[in-house]
Amino acid sequence: MTRFRGACVLIVSFLLLPGVFAYAQTINLDASELVPKDESRLALPKAEIFLSPRSGSFTDGSTFDGPILLNTRGSNVNAVEVRINYDKNKLSIVKPSSGKSIIGVWVEPPKYDNTKGTASYVGVVPGGITTSSGLLGTITFKVLRVGSAVVSIGSNSNVLLNDGLGTKTAVSLGRAEYSLIAKPPEGVNIFSETHSFPDEWYNNNSPIISWDKDEGVDGFSFILNNEPSTIPENTTNSTSTSQSFQDLKDGLWYLHVKASKKDVWGATGHFLLKIDTTPPAMFRPEANYLLAAVILTERVVVSFFTTDNLSGIDHYEVGVIDKSQPVTVSPVFVQTESPFQVPFNKGNSMQVVVRAVDKAGNVRDGAVDINFPSIIDRLVKENWIYISAVIILAALLGFFLRHAFVIREKKNVNYIQPPPQQS
Repeated sequence: MTRFRGACVLIVSFLLLPGVFAYAQTINLDASELVPKDESRLALPKAEIFLSPRSGSFTDGSTFDGPILLNTRGSNVNAVEVRINYDKNKLSIVKPSSGKSIIGVWVEPPKYDNTKGTASYVGVVPGGITTSSGLLGTITFKVLRVGSAVVSIGSNSNVLLNDGLGTKTAVSLGRAEYSLIAKPPEGVNIFSETHSFPDEWYNNNSPIISWDKDEGVDGFSFILNNEPSTIPENTTNSTSTSQSFQDLKDGLWYLHVKASKKDVWGATGHFLLKIDTTPPAMFRPEANYLLAAVILTERVVVSFFTTDNLSGIDHYEVGVIDKSQPVTVSPVFVQTESPFQVPFNKGNSMQVVVRAVDKAGNVRDGAVDINFPSIIDRLVKENWIYISAVIILAALLGFFLRHAFVIREKKNVNYIQPPPQQS
């Protein structure tokens, strides 16, 4: 301590009186010999060295800053010696910053020792300072393990007055106690082998859902509902990592799971289930007997449409059954869109089966029969206007042709008659 006070007096004198030392020899004095110790210390208000925050909770593995502050309590001081002690088993220093500090000249370089749990800041404030929260330095601690850790200012810390004598002032030594808690589990990773993709629909209403278990987790809280952002209660209702559900209703379902580690609850993981077990709405395809299609291409045009309230229609498939074939012959369904042209054979009856498939894989079939005699009937019924028009046009054309032929014949007769004889 005598070396620190003597060095501080020498440095301050050098900073304040540079001209004097240009012509005088260096003299080291111990200011404690010039001022009575007890009376001077009792007469001065206590300066305070303290840490901020003085208390707090920090998670295992995290880091936090601990600024070291000086309150001079109205006194003007120009030198400090701060010795810090901390629990080396629960805290370690990862960054002993001294970038921002009221200390302008370091008597000792700032240093720390994680094997001993100590750190020190010793230096001079040129010109002195009066402050209520002067920053001496900032220490960044890392939490090593769970528990309670104390960081204290050592009793060998000192503050010297800016009185040219290096007088020590009484010091109140700060102490901070931190609660070091277990790191909360991160959001639970949820997955399902029966419903692998949350953005897809499934017609299985009895899902099996699983989730990961991190090291140290001792239980889970989960809830299944139709709300997307529910947070389960802080009550363990499962220690397993899988859960099955039976006969869920159609719609959107959300599983919410969070984990507990040493009575600390983590973030909630969410998993979406899209369930649709209802086929598309019932429908009946329609066979359209268009005149041009039937006469020119020998095809019937089949149109179809239906809806699905939940997942929506994914696609349609069409299969044609020739009823003249053995029952062992099955149709091949091909994916298509409406309308679909069906070729027909005269004298054979067919059935066109249209299969509507929704995005969950549910199927609804609709069918329509096509018979050759019925084709003629439907052709006449659905196209009687056109047929009538053709008949009328044909009749008119025949009438005009016949009339033109008659006129032409009369002209020919008149042309070949001999001229009348003159008497």
